[in-house]
Amino acid sequence: MTVALRVLLVEDYEDDALLILRALRRAGLDVASLRVQDAAGLTAALSHTWDVVISDFSLPGFSGMDALTLCRASDGQVPFILLSGTVGEETAVAAMKAGANDYVMKDNMARLAPTLLRALQEAATRAELRRTELKLIESERRFHAFMDASPIIASIRDGNGHTVYGNRGWNDTVGHAADIPVARTTSDQVVLATGMAAESIEEINRPGAAPTYWKNIRFPFVGAAGQRLIGEFSTDITTLKQSEETIRKLAYLDVLTGLPNRRLMIDRLTHAMASCVRRGIYGALMLINLDNFKVLNEVHGHAAGDIVVQQSGRRISECVREQDTVARIGGDEFVVILEGLGKLAVDVAIDVDAIGRGILQAIAEPYLLDVTSHKLTASIGIAFFHDQQHSPEELIKRADLALGNVKTAGRNNQLFFDPAMQARVTLRNTLEADLREGLAQNWFALHYQPQVDSEGRLTGVEALMRLAHPVKGLMMPNSFITLAEETGLIVDLGYWALDTACRQLQDWAQNSATAQLTLSVNLSARQLGDDDFVPRVLALVAATGIDPSRLLLELTESLLLDEIELTIDKMTILCEAGLRFSLDDFGTGYSSLSYLKRLPLHEVKIDRSFVRDLLGHVNDAVIVRAILAMGQSFGLSVIAEGVETIAQRDFLIENGCRRFQGYLFGRPVPVEMLELGNTVAA
Repeated sequence: MTVALRVLLVEDYEDDALLILRALRRAGLDVASLRVQDAAGLTAALSHTWDVVISDFSLPGFSGMDALTLCRASDGQVPFILLSGTVGEETAVAAMKAGANDYVMKDNMARLAPTLLRALQEAATRAELRRTELKLIESERRFHAFMDASPIIASIRDGNGHTVYGNRGWNDTVGHAADIPVARTTSDQVVLATGMAAESIEEINRPGAAPTYWKNIRFPFVGAAGQRLIGEFSTDITTLKQSEETIRKLAYLDVLTGLPNRRLMIDRLTHAMASCVRRGIYGALMLINLDNFKVLNEVHGHAAGDIVVQQSGRRISECVREQDTVARIGGDEFVVILEGLGKLAVDVAIDVDAIGRGILQAIAEPYLLDVTSHKLTASIGIAFFHDQQHSPEELIKRADLALGNVKTAGRNNQLFFDPAMQARVTLRNTLEADLREGLAQNWFALHYQPQVDSEGRLTGVEALMRLAHPVKGLMMPNSFITLAEETGLIVDLGYWALDTACRQLQDWAQNSATAQLTLSVNLSARQLGDDDFVPRVLALVAATGIDPSRLLLELTESLLLDEIELTIDKMTILCEAGLRFSLDDFGTGYSSLSYLKRLPLHEVKIDRSFVRDLLGHVNDAVIVRAILAMGQSFGLSVIAEGVETIAQRDFLIENGCRRFQGYLFGRPVPVEMLELGNTVAA
């Protein structure tokens, strides 16, 4: 609610007077003012009633102390606030002793509104106390009439806690005055008990939607007959509490955006840093500047600039978590405190980078002004805190240095103060850009690794993805698959691989020598979880006209951990359409037997880790024999991968394995280098 004030300004410079009024109005005060410049003008103005007098300290031929003397001579109670750009502490103290309520430096106008409100509240409190004091010393004849007319709720209780007196305000509030025997206690009959101090208690009532605050003053005394009594005065201080809340907000919150200001930000940053040190986890400080904000103000005006600042604060807040802090510490400068990010530096850097990119993207959206829209960008400097004992100020300096580097490099970006973290994130972002461009420019290719029977005859191949970068050369899947999974690009890559594989099967179907080959394609968890997975696979099979039984879709046990029932449903539909599934890395998980029982599988693959050491480790040999026996019991085809020596192959054959894959029979190669003859290895 807007507070209306009558303000008398003693100020010789009109520009300074305008700055004072602007500071008050920005704080939500409805100000009616009169400006005077000398003693004569002040004397004339003091014939009227004012809520507050604000005076410059230095006036031509007339000082703020002179103004204070005139003011106190005219009205000893009106709040008086001094303003100065040069006054020292000793002079300010002297002014306060002479009767000034407070003083404010001109270079810190943000203090003016809170100082003014505090002075008004103190004046109101003093006035209320004066009125109470005057009424308490009124004559006995007017005692009860006064108490009934008073806005204060008053009552007296005896030693047993029974109310023996309540004035009209108490009766109206409590509502059962008829039950109270009113004691006609007169003022000369009341004697305060020695050593019984009064107590002041604040209470809150919520009889309706809005809270009501009460100030209760209780004091013991002894009546004329020697009885011990307790008096209580209660005052509705809801308005005062609301004013205190306004002052609190002015002290800790930015007026324009409602976000924490610099003071509150420093407090929260201090706590966040201490918490992260105690828990051994990372936090981050982001310093955000709006690019070319000065130009926006010059072209569209400061009102438009205020709109952009408000919208920017909301956009930034929407990009972070609820426990994070977003603060405004300057005209176009924001701070984000990210707390409790994790223990691994590389993961933290990736997470913070993603948050920063989200903020940059949000700021880049058009801002709707009165009659037009405006676009701008932002720059972000980031500093991390972990187990270091830096001060908040030092951390802010680090983020500011990183921010300066962003601006030097052209703005609209973000940088870490930590070079090592920046290097990791830059490498990750570069790889992500390579993946996206690779999809767009068709840099990806499938290489095929032979799968053979016990006679060395080629029975099928596994398709393995490669990124043929024009500058960096051939990149293996282990260098980009994890990132593709994290960014969601794996879904598009997976469908590209399926499409390429189906077209290759279609091509082989035209030749009797290759028509019976199978082709295995790896599936990702994200791809299998795609709602369109089943219809897209069926559409590919139909479009290429392949024999679906020649296409094997490879799953890993880790892929099956989530939403197993939904996965089984999808597999069942595709199996009914003729496709087949292979379970890769079999034996490395904890649910292998369960999967064999529940999943519609055609094939299991013995993981290469068991094949590699089966001749040197008894346990691995036992596991391989068990997998072969289980596969036979369940009627599944079993293929051993990672076979690199003849001794490994012979052991596997002796124990019933009939299909193999590994370097002994061939490495993954482009399709044109694949040997499609009858025998791959002897």
